[in-house]
Amino acid sequence: MKSRFRQLGCGKGESMSIKIDCIRVGMLETNCYMVYDEEIKEAIITDPGDNGDFIIECIEERGVTPVAILLTHGHGDHIFAIPALREKYDLPVYVHELDEPMLENGRFNLSSYSIPLEEKDIRLKGGEELTIGGMRIKVLFTPGHTPGGVCYYFEDAGFVLSGDTMFYRSWGRTDFPGGSEQDLMRSLLKLMEELPPETIVYPGHEMATKIADERRMHGLDR
Repeated sequence: MKSRFRQLGCGKGESMSIKIDCIRVGMLETNCYMVYDEEIKEAIITDPGDNGDFIIECIEERGVTPVAILLTHGHGDHIFAIPALREKYDLPVYVHELDEPMLENGRFNLSSYSIPLEEKDIRLKGGEELTIGGMRIKVLFTPGHTPGGVCYYFEDAGFVLSGDTMFYRSWGRTDFPGGSEQDLMRSLLKLMEELPPETIVYPGHEMATKIADERRMHGLDR
């Protein structure tokens, strides 16, 4: 069977067993990522923005067991499929505590939906070092697009999931409720200064980039 989703390459990390698939979903073509260690087969689902049945089909096709949902932020196009995944797999949701109100209020998440957190869900503060499915993940607090925006850095595999903080040659909007251009510029600088140049950046929309390329674009390596 030909796969209907796309496996991506990792960076120059130490782990060769970590794999990442991109499942593009919804009207805004959000990049939902499925990350797993092929030896353990426990998967993390990030930003399930829509088309829950399709995401579930991709999970089943890959033959992995999802164990967590990680949100980079609380906008509707990154959360719509949470109920479907919860119903099927009963997964905990990880989100920064400052974006919890966005899940509870459609006006804040730019939709008509509310997806309140549950007791098993994890409110992040930023700076955590998580181990999920045998994978180490650093939570980088990167506000600006939303008050509680975060990026997930998989150091062993050499990539970061940047949500709507950093795009290819661009960055997220700041004119939505809770957005801050000043905070977002600081967050971009943080990513470019703290992550190795060879780190691959997988954003919430469109194509991937690299920290080195973004540094050059911003004039940091002249």
